[in-house]
Amino acid sequence: MRILSTLPIKEERRAAVQNIVKDAEYVYVRELNVPDEKAEILVTFGPEVTAENLARFPRLRWIQAMSAGVDNYPLPALAERGITLTNARGAHQIQMTEHIMWSILTLFRQAQVFMRQQEKKVWDSAVMLEELYAKTVCIVGAGRIGEAVAEKCRAFGMTVLGISHSGASHPAYDRVGNLAALEDFLAMTDVVVVLLPLTPVTVGFFNAQRFRAMKKGSYFINVARGPVVDEPALLAALREGRVGAAALDVFRQEPLPAESPFWTLPNVVVTPHIGGRSPHYNQRTFAIFLKNLSVYPEFGRMVNRIDLSKGY
Repeated sequence: MRILSTLPIKEERRAAVQNIVKDAEYVYVRELNVPDEKAEILVTFGPEVTAENLARFPRLRWIQAMSAGVDNYPLPALAERGITLTNARGAHQIQMTEHIMWSILTLFRQAQVFMRQQEKKVWDSAVMLEELYAKTVCIVGAGRIGEAVAEKCRAFGMTVLGISHSGASHPAYDRVGNLAALEDFLAMTDVVVVLLPLTPVTVGFFNAQRFRAMKKGSYFINVARGPVVDEPALLAALREGRVGAAALDVFRQEPLPAESPFWTLPNVVVTPHIGGRSPHYNQRTFAIFLKNLSVYPEFGRMVNRIDLSKGY
C-alpha cells in the first residue's frame, strides 16, 4: 500500500503507520505535480489538491485532510472519482473552545480597553464591565466544538441556545433550533458565536438582515470562516452600535489588509486566524488518520467522513 503525505514525516509516525499496515510505503511529497500510479491514500492540508492534480493518481481512494475545513477541496471531482474524504474534525476542540471562551471574556470584561490603557500608561477604573452570569449565548453551528463551548458557558451560569441543521435537542444546550429559529434566538442573545462550515449555502450567511435581528449591543464572535460573514454589513452594525463589539479570528481576505477598518475600530478584537493553534494539534490529527487507516478500506467505519454533496 502506497501512502503519500504532503506533510514531512517523522520516523516515529512512519513506524506507527507500518505498525498498522506492515507493507505500507509512507512517502513524503512536497507537491502533487508528479504522477504516481500506485498511491491509494493521500494525507494533506489540502491547498495543493486540485482536480488537475487528482488526475495524476489513478488509484487514489482516500484523502485524509489534516484540517477541519474542506472548502478548498475539489469536492465534485472527488465525488466523480468515488474518492473518500475525511477531515480532522475534533482535533481543534480543546484549543478552539478555550479561544472562544477567551473571546467571550475579553468582550464582556473589556480587556481590549485595558490593553489600550496599558499601552498609554492610563489608569482608568471607571470602565463598566459585564458579567457572563445570567447572560444568553447563541452558538450558530452546534457541532462538537459548540457542545464543548456550551458546557463551559453553562458553568458560568449562562443560558445556551444552539442553531443546527436538524434542530435536534442536545443536553449541552438549554434550547436548540434549526435555521427557522435563528432570528428569534438572535433577538434574545447577548453574544453570538459562529461555528458554521464554509459551503455555498453559508457564504454571506451573517448579512445585514441577521445583524438587524440581533439584540442591540450584543456581541459577535466569528471563529469559523471569513466568507460566512458579510463584512460591510458587520462594519455597519458595529458603527451603529447594533453589534456592541466583535472578536474576529477569520476574515474574507487573509492576512487582513492594513487598510481594513477592523484594525482600528475600538470595539473590535482582531486575532490572525489562530483559534485552532496548539502544540498538540499535529498529534491529534495524526491520531485521527491512524484510526481511519486501521479500518481502511472499510470507508463506512471511518470517522469524520465528509458528505461531498454538502461539503461537511
